[in-house]
Amino acid sequence: MRSSLVRVLGAALLFAVSLGAAAAALPRFDQLEEKLNLRPQQKTQFDIAVASSQRALLAVALTAMQLKQQVVDELAKPRPDFSTLANAHEALIEQNRPLFQAAGDEWKKFYALLDDDQLVIAKRYLRDNLEDLFAKLGSLPKE
Repeated sequence: MRSSLVRVLGAALLFAVSLGAAAAALPRFDQLEEKLNLRPQQKTQFDIAVASSQRALLAVALTAMQLKQQVVDELAKPRPDFSTLANAHEALIEQNRPLFQAAGDEWKKFYALLDDDQLVIAKRYLRDNLEDLFAKLGSLPKE
């Protein structure tokens, strides 16, 4: 069950990266924190995981702005080279992959600290907040 939550968060992060809309695609971490009623050790790891995610998302936002300018510049050409845009998109993902892997590692550590009741709350919260995102990809898997 815990690995499913990690996969859901990871999929959301990767999808956000691919769209360049990272911050808007994720749930509000402060609301999740409120619902979980974290113990001190959990709170410390939660803060580390959130900070790690925020670093990754900020990096994506900055590189996505650069990618946007590349798109504008390429489309201004009489014969745009669409492979250049595809390569830039792939480079964006590869450039930020280590940050997302680090964030994923921190979330795994956090999820390992949750008790069964907190895990149910986290799962429900992620499911509720990511429903719109997954609607774009297709429905969420049934439990």
